[in-house]
Amino acid sequence: MGSEGQKRIYLDNAATSFPKAPGLGQVMASYIEEDCVNINRTDSSLSMKSFDFLLSLRENLCTLFNYPHPECVIFRSGLTEAMNWIIKGLLKKGDHVVVTSLEHNAVMRPLVQQEIAFSRIPCNVLGYCSAEEAEKLIRPETRAMIINAASNVFGSVQDLKALSEVAKRHKLLFIVDTAQSCPHVKTDMQDLDAAAVCFSGHKGLLGPQGTGGFIIRKDIAPMLEPLIAGGTGSRSDSEEIPHMLPDRFSPGTENLPGLRGLAHSVDYVVKNIEKLEKNTLENTNYLYEKLSQLEGIRIVGPGPGMARTPALSIVSERTDIAALSACLAENGVETRVGMHCSPAAHRAMGTFPGGTLRLSTGPFTTREEIDFAVKIIAEKTLSE
Repeated sequence: MGSEGQKRIYLDNAATSFPKAPGLGQVMASYIEEDCVNINRTDSSLSMKSFDFLLSLRENLCTLFNYPHPECVIFRSGLTEAMNWIIKGLLKKGDHVVVTSLEHNAVMRPLVQQEIAFSRIPCNVLGYCSAEEAEKLIRPETRAMIINAASNVFGSVQDLKALSEVAKRHKLLFIVDTAQSCPHVKTDMQDLDAAAVCFSGHKGLLGPQGTGGFIIRKDIAPMLEPLIAGGTGSRSDSEEIPHMLPDRFSPGTENLPGLRGLAHSVDYVVKNIEKLEKNTLENTNYLYEKLSQLEGIRIVGPGPGMARTPALSIVSERTDIAALSACLAENGVETRVGMHCSPAAHRAMGTFPGGTLRLSTGPFTTREEIDFAVKIIAEKTLSE
């Protein structure tokens, strides 16, 4: 429930999912209260129990991304940290990379910070980037192509296969940000010949915040310079960073309560993916239909039947979208307004500097909740 008993209507699943996977809180609490142990350190049966759930989690993630080496799954605090590991560990000043024009700051800020040159693939009015335009941007010093699989603002899903073919022809590292696309869109690491995919645990995977990571291709792993060094509980007789995976990229104590929760949620998603995705798609299409009927409201990005995720962005010809967001919040409807940490996407799609109001459904959203939110938008828009 919201404040003072107000019903909570959550339409910001692109920021973090809610509700989470059923039973997530209980699983994490049980770990903290009964099974807490430091894996690779404490000598106990609970250490093996923790090792088992981490292996199961790695195997499930390998199933989702079609990669056969669970040891190449590396857990970090989230996709932002994962992308920093990949960018700062594989690239350097003087390199050039090709990115989409809809990248999140999880990609752009590390590139800018490291003074790594980049070129943006232009997009069309729906937010799609073409492989032909990407190929025009490649230079002799181009080292990688970093692709946001799905826009966190407009929901546009890129043609990863076509873009990966360009990267393969030019022997570029193909790196994929799946924060918004997983598990809505299949990302096949082997088919794409991806050097790395970065993932978020707390969005479509329905897990706890503070979880995520990357899967590094086994032949690329030796090229990745560790961003952080420290104890791993292995090869403790040496002050050198171990070379074996996943230890090489897993310094310090991992977020084991969070990863126990993520193991639970990923297992739930893998077992129920068809039903969850069917619900999410139906909710998204229903929300799109209802919003498209409102006078003065424009949906920016692709429509039903196109390659898209649940993130829907709107602008209003009549009402300030910040005021519209505030009105929704006053009535218990949670959305997100502004730049969404993706200023490049707004510049590319013509919504800068005003931004958009984003509504994103999840698998547990109901039509009654959508109807209520649209009613508030309609009333606020008509009252202006």
